[in-house]
Amino acid sequence: MISKKYIPLAFLFLTVLATGACAVSPDEDANYSYDRVMKAWIHRNYPGVQPQGETGAYILEMDPGSGQSVKDSAYIRAHYVKRKLDQTIISTNIQSYSEQLGTYSNTSYYGGNIWRVDQGYLPAGLESVLKTMRAGGHVKVALPLSASKHATGLYDAFSSTSETDNEIIDVTVDTVIANIYDYQEKAMKAWFTEHYGVSDTAALHLYFKKLTEKTAEADTVSEGTSVKVRYIGRLLNGQVFDTNIEDTAKFYRIWKSDGSYSALSVNYYKTDSNKFSSENSVVAGFGKAVTLMNYGETAVTLFNSELAYGESGKNPSIPEYAPLTFWLYVEPKE
Repeated sequence: MISKKYIPLAFLFLTVLATGACAVSPDEDANYSYDRVMKAWIHRNYPGVQPQGETGAYILEMDPGSGQSVKDSAYIRAHYVKRKLDQTIISTNIQSYSEQLGTYSNTSYYGGNIWRVDQGYLPAGLESVLKTMRAGGHVKVALPLSASKHATGLYDAFSSTSETDNEIIDVTVDTVIANIYDYQEKAMKAWFTEHYGVSDTAALHLYFKKLTEKTAEADTVSEGTSVKVRYIGRLLNGQVFDTNIEDTAKFYRIWKSDGSYSALSVNYYKTDSNKFSSENSVVAGFGKAVTLMNYGETAVTLFNSELAYGESGKNPSIPEYAPLTFWLYVEPKE
């Protein structure tokens, strides 16, 4: 028989054993706690709404839309607002909301983001809901922490907050896109034809036109020579995202006190693209255009996202899968 004075110690020992046997990982414990909070919030604000399938997402409002089906395509172009349960906005790509919050910036992009919806790049709960929608649709989804897990933090909308809390996200599906590169090529051809009267590419995925031409032998750039380049970079919507011309930066209100406004030095390798890339910190499309120029020339180029910042873009000014256009000026030979 166990003495009464040892009962509390024995009870504590058994409790520890029991707890250890049923232990869960920190992540599982966090998910469980957050899911309980989400369930209570749903019960109070949206009584009767049930989680969707295995992901546990809650559809709070939904207009599925009437355009092309998302499930038949790989990409969508969308606007969104992401909030905490107390309605505090975490992030958005809608300019009016950013202005209201006081977070609007001339260096940020607000034209809608392109997301891939078939590779696990989005939170699992959101991706499953979006696949039931069509272009023109809108949905408001509550995502408990367990439904926010995703394979990669590729898109800034879902990587900047690390998905560490329950969230509500409003999404409007602007466009459904079957092939992202065909989509870009169509937009690029229309844009370059309208603005510069050129409908044919100068190289794969790249449009180019000289605005000022120099044909004298003295203006030709030799292999391995360092040339100085002035540039203005724009998106297809006309937004200037970068320039090394100070007056231009001030005009478009993207000037930075610590910015560099001297000409960019580029080592010129027309016949060796690999060497050009290894010696210059510029995107491939920019480099290809420069190698088509001589001293003293100005030109404009447009190239797709494969020759720019690809599927991830460059936050905050260049979105995912964005074609870029540059006005270029190679300064005269010194």
